[in-house]
Amino acid sequence: MRKKFVFISIILLAAVFLSGCTGAVAWPGLSASGDVAYLANTNTVYAVDAKSGKQLWKFSGESSGGIFSFGKSPNMYITNPVLTEDGLVIVLDSSSKHIMYALDPNDIDLEKQTPNIKWKFSEVKGLWIAPPLVIGNRLFAPNSDGKVYVLDLADGKSEKQAIEAITVSESAKEEARLWAQPVTDGERLFVTSLDKSVIAIDLKTYDVLWHKDLGGAVPGGAALGADGMLYVGSLAKQLERFDPVTGAHEPVLDTKGWIWGTPVASGDNLYFGDVEGYVYSFNTADGTLNWEAQPDSAITASPLVYGDQILVATESGGVYSFNADGDFDEWYKPADKGKAYTTPVVAGDFVLVAYLESDYYLVALDAESDEKWTFSGK
Repeated sequence: MRKKFVFISIILLAAVFLSGCTGAVAWPGLSASGDVAYLANTNTVYAVDAKSGKQLWKFSGESSGGIFSFGKSPNMYITNPVLTEDGLVIVLDSSSKHIMYALDPNDIDLEKQTPNIKWKFSEVKGLWIAPPLVIGNRLFAPNSDGKVYVLDLADGKSEKQAIEAITVSESAKEEARLWAQPVTDGERLFVTSLDKSVIAIDLKTYDVLWHKDLGGAVPGGAALGADGMLYVGSLAKQLERFDPVTGAHEPVLDTKGWIWGTPVASGDNLYFGDVEGYVYSFNTADGTLNWEAQPDSAITASPLVYGDQILVATESGGVYSFNADGDFDEWYKPADKGKAYTTPVVAGDFVLVAYLESDYYLVALDAESDEKWTFSGK
């Protein structure tokens, strides 16, 4: 079972780089704002009304020739869309086109039923994999070329000086280095990397404050605990705690498997899963493990804190509900096939779960885990 998962993961992640091959598949990106969900599913980004499941619009890039256009690589949208305070939707084309789009959902092309592009940015050498982070009027966007690009949200113009200052890796030969959205404590930006490192960047000067190496690659992001410390999981099967100011760090918990997703903080507790199917609750106040449990199969998504529950999606497609003591129940199971690798989100009154290898892309569940609608993108 575990070997099968690793094989599937390699195939899915490798698909990101098969930009010249139509029909490439990777797990979807999902986000929500209010009653609207945004789903990045392979060649298309969809906006979906969370109340009804009705498609509001879709975006498939600028090419009018479709994904099978001769001599053109297909678009690939797999990264969580990012919403800005002024209503823009930032989507990333993870193909070799290297394009970031800022879409304006208030400016719809009625004929195509797609939002118009306010600006785009493509001055990068690597693939877009990590969702960018909005801080004020700036967008911090990690790219697989080893740099974090700083863009003005008003027009998408890059701060050229910042691009040179925030160089995470000097080697341009290794691809897919930065895969996770950065996190900030208001003074520093924290970036994780597949080259087994964590980097802190000064938000005012763009100087790299510290760059620390871990024992394994870090595909997920960092999490800030209630204790003010930074927590990072890695493929070294460890959770590490960092001093955000100095970068001093130490392992605080060994896990059964690779930590793929980003830990989630709620109060003094930190929740995360691993690819062996274990879920962990770690107390940041006293540095101890509250509990661990193995409900099902591999976990790549981050948990979702939903009221007094912790919801966890697994590779088998099941979604499990945990209470504060670590007791769990199967909260939802698809009637048919489907694999869940993406973190569920709350949109309006519902929890939305994205599926791969299913008859539908998205399902909406109420507080009792009853299906309210499904979305197939057709």
